[in-house]
Formats: sequence, C-alpha cells, structure tokens
Amino acid sequence: MTVTESGWGRLAAATRTAVFLMIGGLLAVPYAAVVRWIVQLWRFAGDNPLAVPSGLAIGAGLLAVPATLKVMRTLERTAANELLRTALAEPAGPARLGDIARGSAWFLIHLSAGALAVAVLVFVIPVLAVFAIAPLAGGMAVAGPLASQFLPGTDPAAAVWVLLGACAGTVTLLIGVASQLRTWAVLLLGPSELEKLAIAERRSIELARRNELARELHDSVGHALTVTTLQAAAAHRLVATDPAKAAEAMAAVEDVGRAALEELDDVLGVLRAPADPEQIPGWAVRGHGPDQGLPVPALRSISRPLAELQELVDQHRSAGFPARLHLAGDTGAVPAVLAREAYRIIQEGLANALKHGNGSTCDVAVSVSGGRDSGLLEIGISNAVSASNAEPGKQAKRTRQGGHGLAGLQERAVLLGGTIRSGASDGVWQLTAELPWKGQGYDHAADR
Repeated sequence: MTVTESGWGRLAAATRTAVFLMIGGLLAVPYAAVVRWIVQLWRFAGDNPLAVPSGLAIGAGLLAVPATLKVMRTLERTAANELLRTALAEPAGPARLGDIARGSAWFLIHLSAGALAVAVLVFVIPVLAVFAIAPLAGGMAVAGPLASQFLPGTDPAAAVWVLLGACAGTVTLLIGVASQLRTWAVLLLGPSELEKLAIAERRSIELARRNELARELHDSVGHALTVTTLQAAAAHRLVATDPAKAAEAMAAVEDVGRAALEELDDVLGVLRAPADPEQIPGWAVRGHGPDQGLPVPALRSISRPLAELQELVDQHRSAGFPARLHLAGDTGAVPAVLAREAYRIIQEGLANALKHGNGSTCDVAVSVSGGRDSGLLEIGISNAVSASNAEPGKQAKRTRQGGHGLAGLQERAVLLGGTIRSGASDGVWQLTAELPWKGQGYDHAADR
C-alpha cells in the first residue's frame, strides 16, 4: 500500500466516523429539547413538589425506552458495521438483561458523542475561527469582548485564554472519544460470553456437518468409481471373447453409477440446506461416545441397512473380485446410526481390498451381540495383499493416503464411541471395528 493510499484510507475512515457522530447528534436533538424542558420546569415549577420528579421520570423514560428496543440495537449494530467497519453479527435467540444493558450503554455513548460533535461543529469551530482571525482585525480589542460575553465578570484577556483552553479540550475529548468508538462498539454491541459459546457451538456443528458430508462423498462416490473402473476393465477384456459377460459388467457399471448419482444428489441437497441442524429434515443425533448429541445427516439414499450387505458383496463379486459375507446375530437390533456407519466401513474396506489386494478372496464378517437396548457390532474384513503392499512403509502410506479413507473410518468409529484397527500381518490385510451401543437414545429401523 502506498503512502497516498494509506492517507486516503485514513481520510475515508475519518469521514465515516464523522457521519456516525452526526447521526448520534441528530438522535440527541430531541433529548436536548427534553432536557431544556426539564430545566425550564425546574425553574418555573414554583411550589409544586411533583413538577421536577415527574419531568425527570418522563425524560428518563424517553431515553430508556428506545435504548432497550431490539430494533434500536439492530440499527446501532448496522450503523457500526457500515461506518465504523466492525463485524458484529446479529445475535441469535432472545435478548438477555445484560445484552439490553450493554445496548443501552452504547446508545447513550452514541448520543453523547454525537452531541459533543454537534457542539464542536456549531460552537467550538466558529469560536476558534473568530479567535484565529482576531489578530488581523484588532487583536485583543476584538477577542476580549467576545470572550467576555461567554464568561461575564471575567477579565477579557483571561476569558480569551479560558475559552481557548475549553475549546481545545473539547476538540481533544471529541478526538479521543471518536478513536475509541470502534472498541466500545465491539464490547457493547458484540456477543456476550454466552453468545460466544453459542457461536462456537454452531461453528462446531457446521464443521462436523461438513466433515460428515466429506466422508459420505468419499465413501460413496469413491467406492462407485472403484467398482465401475474394475467393471469397465472387465468388460473391455471380455467384449471380444464373451460379449454376454461384457454386457453384464457394463450393466453393473450403469447400476452403480445411478446409485452414486442419487447419493451425490442427496449430499448436495444437505449442503444447500440451512446450517442449523434443527432446520434440516432427516437429521439424526448420535447417542453415544465422546461427541454425544452431535447431529449427523441421515440421508435416505445413503442410509444403507445391514440387509443390503449381501448386495454390496455381490456387486464386488460381479466385478471378478471374490468376496464372502458372514453374518452372525440379530442385525435388526443394531441402531440405525450404527447400521449406516457399519455399511460405510464395510464399503470402504471392500474398496481398499479391490485397490490393494492380490485378487484372492476377501472375507467380510459381521457379528451382532446384545439386544435393542445395548450391544456390540463387530466387523472384520480380511484379504491377502501383495508382498509390496504388506511392507511396513507401504502400510503407513496406505493408512495416510489422502486422509480420507481409513482416517474417515477412524472418525466414524470414534464419534460412535467405538474403535477401529487396520494393518497387514503375514501377507493378510485386516480391518476390524467394534461399535457399541447402550441406552434408549437410538432410532431402530424396522428393516435391517
């Protein structure tokens, strides 16, 4: 930024502050009239003992009522944002007594600062201008009588110096007040401690919402791309030797692509929804784990019940990838949130087996113990990997890749109070997950 640009920026800021002060001065004019009326009432009340108290009560009411109105605080906040360049957000929820008190204090400061600015504009600046040209028009002979009109009974020379000091002090006070207006606005119109906590909570919910949707996109679309790539490669190999099989593989590509498009449409629909989870239809609440009560998107097309696991395994088998599913226990007892997450974990595990396996059979084991009130869902996925992928360095790289696959599974398990482990041993890649549930806070779907 050049010196000229910096100078113009300071000039623009000073101009905006002056406009803000003039607004306060205009707001102060009716109150000045009320003060003058109270003074006159006091002077001419005579023996009426209720005259002055009633006038003071009326004046206090006229000052207090606008200061406590929410619309007035909103207008003051807007004026501060536009003219003082603050970034004050409109608080959510009903105003508390402390917020009203802080807003009233700011309204009084705005009025007082505006009145001071008007006094400088209509009185101080003209007086200083007269004193500035007085030496050219006779010096003390002109300035002395003028100062004596404001300070009767005072020596003319002393009156000039007193008046000059008062004017200089008023200008200095106005400059000091104007320089602190932005700071005071943030303190008095900004969020209270409770509001700051509410804002932080909303941001945390929004961040959790975005992370959840990012995991959904990675798991659903990434899995679909993996399957369709393998199916397309199989169709390419078989198109000359076995056209029927090639057509079957391409049909599978079409089915997977359509399902992925539906899931993508649901995720984008949630992204377009309001940030407040209470306003989003279909949001579920996690009922267990370190982030108990954290809202997550319960998207219909993404919410795959455990009953569809066989279809998921068959989908991989049709791509020429051998896979077996072993189910044990009552899958209908698994809460809906855990069922969806279990489906995603298995989906990502199968996709990893497709990408990193050596083509041998992948075993998927799902075991459910317990009942509807409490229980444990255990998942195990194992497949043989090539010697290069079984090396420790390759394992670490595979775990870190993009931070979206296995890292996303880890996030899912932790948010549900569960655990997940993965790694290669003796040439076999294993992924195990344990997802517990306990209590009545879960929604159980009828069909698993």
